[in-house]
Amino acid sequence: DLAVATKQLSSMIRTGLPLLDSLNIISDTSEDTTIRYAFKEIGLGISKGATMSEMLDKYPEVFNEMYRALVSAGETAGLLPSTLDRQAKLLESLAKIRGQIKSALSYPTAIALLTLVIVVIMMLFVIPIFVDIYDQSGAPLPGITQFLIDISDQLRSREFYFKAIPSGIAFYLLFKYFSSRSSVLWWYDKTLLQLPITKDLVTKSCLANFSRTLSSLNSAGVPILESLTIAKKTLKNRVFTRIIEKAYIDIQSGNPIHKALDNESVIPVMFTSMFRIGEETGELSEMITKLADFYEDEVDTSVKSLTSIMEPLMIIFVAVFVGIILIAMYLPMFSMMQTVG
Repeated sequence: DLAVATKQLSSMIRTGLPLLDSLNIISDTSEDTTIRYAFKEIGLGISKGATMSEMLDKYPEVFNEMYRALVSAGETAGLLPSTLDRQAKLLESLAKIRGQIKSALSYPTAIALLTLVIVVIMMLFVIPIFVDIYDQSGAPLPGITQFLIDISDQLRSREFYFKAIPSGIAFYLLFKYFSSRSSVLWWYDKTLLQLPITKDLVTKSCLANFSRTLSSLNSAGVPILESLTIAKKTLKNRVFTRIIEKAYIDIQSGNPIHKALDNESVIPVMFTSMFRIGEETGELSEMITKLADFYEDEVDTSVKSLTSIMEPLMIIFVAVFVGIILIAMYLPMFSMMQTVG
């Protein structure tokens, strides 16, 4: 919604419409109540003599540091329409990458939940039917069959829920506590970069977000150190965040960016090489833009590859669970048939 509103604002200013009128039109037409309120208040502030960047600073929950820095640079350089257009494209790009990652995770999550529902239904309604048959036969049950029957009995008893609900709440609170600790978060992010399934997707999405943000800020005239500080906040992986923090210190000491990134094993060689070429030729913004385009395409490819791999794996996952239950339930029947024979 913010990307759409920003693009509309840029288009209206380009056509010659005054900034104040453009803000009022967006505040009247936007479907998002937060954006409608924010743009209306910004318009009121500008009508009283404030600058747009000053008004944006009052709403950090709507306009993040990246947005505010771009607008401030655009106002200073007198290039607000082109800066807003760049900001809209940046927001769309970041939203696209987030959407691609969510789509990659949604399929296995949905299948896992579906499997859980199927297993619970079988435990509650299907297995009891077989239990009645086995009780009448009086034949001994295999271990796996007895194990599933015991689970079914537990799920159908009230005592189980009196124990399970408090235990589940306690487990959730413990999980929430440990998952918020910095050491656990660091281990989690590091593990994601070591697993073959997640390594490529996490690396490419982080580099795509970082490159696109850094390119937009640097092209708008935001100083490189400030651009790095803001672009770092788009990185969701702490390993990459720490690398940029180290690079920031190296650049402050006078070293070029590519040398600061050169010794990091998780940074691809091509990424570092493009930074080196950009710095040596004086076309850093153009090179970073090309990197952003490349890694956004790579994220799309990785998502499609991951989805194509996950689909058969999840089908096997469902088949194994349901198959184990069916085999466990039919094993006693085979024993009974042999006994009758």
